[in-house]
Amino acid sequence: MSPAGPDWGPANQADGADSPDGADWPATPALRLARIPTEARSRYLGDRWSYLEAGPPQATPVVMLHGIGAHAEYFRFQLAALSSHWRVIAWNAPGYGLSDNLRSQQPQASDYAQALADFLQAVQVDRCVLVGNSFGSAVAQAFAIAQPQRVIGLLLTGAGIGQRQLAPARRAAFEERVARIREGAYQYGDRGVDHLVGPQARQALRRWLTDISRGLHADGLQRAAAFRLSSFFSPDQADRLTMPLLMIQGSHDMVNPRQDNADLLLAAVPQARLQLWQGVGHLPEAEAPGLFARTLAQFAQAAGAAGRN
Repeated sequence: MSPAGPDWGPANQADGADSPDGADWPATPALRLARIPTEARSRYLGDRWSYLEAGPPQATPVVMLHGIGAHAEYFRFQLAALSSHWRVIAWNAPGYGLSDNLRSQQPQASDYAQALADFLQAVQVDRCVLVGNSFGSAVAQAFAIAQPQRVIGLLLTGAGIGQRQLAPARRAAFEERVARIREGAYQYGDRGVDHLVGPQARQALRRWLTDISRGLHADGLQRAAAFRLSSFFSPDQADRLTMPLLMIQGSHDMVNPRQDNADLLLAAVPQARLQLWQGVGHLPEAEAPGLFARTLAQFAQAAGAAGRN
């Protein structure tokens, strides 16, 4: 693959057979809890992080950040596939799962970057390969901009880079999501996930992703939406993104279209690369977990080697 620019080719064709069908899915690790550091407590409404983890404690950490409509269990396939060689950690963002929420009701990029720093301190991670989907990709970028020396490599899926000016339609879409979940988390999932996945996604996967969305909390989603509606725009600080950077974009991603997101970051970061996966929507980790695991493992190995040179 070329060192910069889009990566087209057979390796980026997601095989429909890779879409999970529910048979022999890997078990999800037991939920873990960690104490929010004492010096950080004033930023939260409690003192607890929750997360999933698998893999050798001494291995290189791969930290995974879920999207606005998901939580740590979204990464069940990666926790299983990568844990033989990596310490895989999937956080529950503030206000998700059993993680206590941020105190600020209108958090900005700096708040989520600091939250991730607080989480990494709690789970004793100094440097890591950082992976984020959608809202998680924005948190990952905010952290990488704030503390680039701690990011071995940055992998973004369904990348959301923010905006300098907020379009009315975008505000309306996020406000509609917040209004829906305030009516109840279970019915929030009634919309389903057809708008999030590509045509090859199997029904078992769609049902599971719908159940994931029913495990949300209104206040967590509201704060995440406030950040996504802020003026954060990562290309404005692209000079801080000095680490290896790979973006994976589904050809059917209608949530964060590449021309408004990945393409702009690709142009701003010289070493960035983009893979376009045919037949995939907004959720490559879930829609093509086998291909994603191979891609992430190769990226993490290469990023680690680059960091040692």
